[in-house]
Amino acid sequence: MCQVLGKAGSPDALWFEFLGVQSSGHGPQEPISVAFTDPAHPVTKGLNDWTTAKEELYNNHTVFPTAHVLARGTQGKDEAVVAWTNHYGPNKTRVFSTTLGHNNETVADDRFLNLVARGLLWATGKLNDDGTPAAGYAPAGTAK
Repeated sequence: MCQVLGKAGSPDALWFEFLGVQSSGHGPQEPISVAFTDPAHPVTKGLNDWTTAKEELYNNHTVFPTAHVLARGTQGKDEAVVAWTNHYGPNKTRVFSTTLGHNNETVADDRFLNLVARGLLWATGKLNDDGTPAAGYAPAGTAK
């Protein structure tokens, strides 16, 4: 069932305002070609375009002006935002979101895990502007 976005600030709009993108449905379980649209953003620095295993490409009913698109996905002739950041509310709370990750093969993919880890670090203020983790947040066994 498609939830219709209500008036900004109303209870039925808050979830989508928090996320920064509203979707109403998705396509079939087929691979998605992921293209990073902002390679200079800390979350995407050094990441390469890739193609997922079977995934669901969610449509973009609304992309809010507070959202910043990081990656777009293409599945057949359909294209949509698949990873983004958002600054929510009066405090401009950092939010990272992706619509990828429905199947074990994708979730086990190092490219997906790297994207999500970097998004989490960014949202929590632990990712430097140059795309490196803040001190103490790098993977175990790596320098800094």
